[in-house]
Amino acid sequence: MTGTSQDVAGSRKLTCARCRRDLRWIPNRWPEGYICSTCHTWALETYGRCAGCSASRMTPGIAADGGRLCVDCAGIPGDYTCVRCGAEGRRQRKGVCARCILTDRLTDLLDDGTGKLSEALAPLFEGLRCMDRPRSGLTWTGSQHVAQMLQALASGDVPLTHEGLDQLSPWRSVAYLRDLLMHHGVLPAVDRHVLLFGQWLTGHLAAVDDLKQRKLLEQYASWHVLRKLRGIAARQPVGASRDRNARRKMVKALEFLSWLAVRGHAPDECTQADLDAWHADYRIARRPAQEFLRWCMRNKGMPRLEIPVIPTCNPAPIHQHRRLALLRRFLTDDQLPLMDRVAATLLLLYAQPLSRIVRLTIDDVIHEDDGVLLRLGDPPTAVPEPFAGLLLAFLAARPNTTTATNAASTWLFPGRRAGQPIQSQTMGLRLNKLGFVPTNARTSAIRQLVLQAPPPVVAGMLGYHDETAARHAADAGGTWKSYAPGDHTL
Repeated sequence: MTGTSQDVAGSRKLTCARCRRDLRWIPNRWPEGYICSTCHTWALETYGRCAGCSASRMTPGIAADGGRLCVDCAGIPGDYTCVRCGAEGRRQRKGVCARCILTDRLTDLLDDGTGKLSEALAPLFEGLRCMDRPRSGLTWTGSQHVAQMLQALASGDVPLTHEGLDQLSPWRSVAYLRDLLMHHGVLPAVDRHVLLFGQWLTGHLAAVDDLKQRKLLEQYASWHVLRKLRGIAARQPVGASRDRNARRKMVKALEFLSWLAVRGHAPDECTQADLDAWHADYRIARRPAQEFLRWCMRNKGMPRLEIPVIPTCNPAPIHQHRRLALLRRFLTDDQLPLMDRVAATLLLLYAQPLSRIVRLTIDDVIHEDDGVLLRLGDPPTAVPEPFAGLLLAFLAARPNTTTATNAASTWLFPGRRAGQPIQSQTMGLRLNKLGFVPTNARTSAIRQLVLQAPPPVVAGMLGYHDETAARHAADAGGTWKSYAPGDHTL
């Protein structure tokens, strides 16, 4: 039944039986009432075991107790069987399901020019075709620039290499495609943030008009910044925050050279008065340039001068009553997104930074008969109830696992890019919307923990450095100075 809400019910406003939003258009009417297009689409993409007949099939219906029901048990009208493959699901056009339509489109886009599927791109073809939500694949491949990139790679017009991808644009779509190709084994795995920094660096240096400044910045980038990033990438993922910090260092290095040139000095003519004046204004914002200054002094690009010390301190902690109130809210409020509740509790309960939270994996959650453990340090930390139940519920319903990007991801918080977790900056914005600043809350958490147990014990279990834990204990007024670290068991 179709029509506007006014066509169906005159002046009476209608709402969706599921999400309760006002309906402007009535595309479907199910036994439970009118269903908006969004709820209708998601319902027809839900699969599992029917609570009524126990069959494993599409379960768009909702039982009185909240369980899922198949079409027959829910009494939902319509035919949802694909006329081509016989699978049950939403039919797109002419009775054909989204998966069959996506398969046809990929066959055309990944044609190597001989009427056959490109052999090199076959893993990508299977990964996209078999995703749980093929509709998202239709949306992505429906973009003109995405279709052109896939065709260029399949036909050989663009080499199927990392260097070949560098020729394509726009860069965001290229980065997403690169992640997919690495995730499905088409391209060798490299750290995406090292690649993105390298691409950004090329444009950043090209914009420097002064040849001497450009040469110095190229040496600094090649022999220090990039070398450091590649060293980190050999041990662990670089991450978005290190990428941002590396870019900030390059920007501030150029800013210092330009500022010094205005004063009529080259780097090898820099004086102590110049350095003091540079740090006098915007000293915190200009701090990233200090690494460049030290590098120049070590490599005789600048005279040996004294770099002014810029003291820093931990963010002011929130009050303990506020921290406990936030913990109570996130553990009990079912109206909040489950992912936000888990991330916020990890921060408030275990004082984990967001950069570490987003890089936890499902293997770090250890479910044993006698409880749940979380591997943050050595030994793993016990997870108390009710957080243990909340964490296990999230494990069974992680987001971003229904497309080709992270279908088999082991990240606890999978992101929207293939093989990548959610970015810490994105997680921070989500937590900010919940009414607290993560850094202030984490400071409060770690200070309370080191007041309750010796800093070496807290450091080991939560993955902190001993000196960091000891500093927090001192800031909190701890009394563990005479505690001897080590094994105290008899």
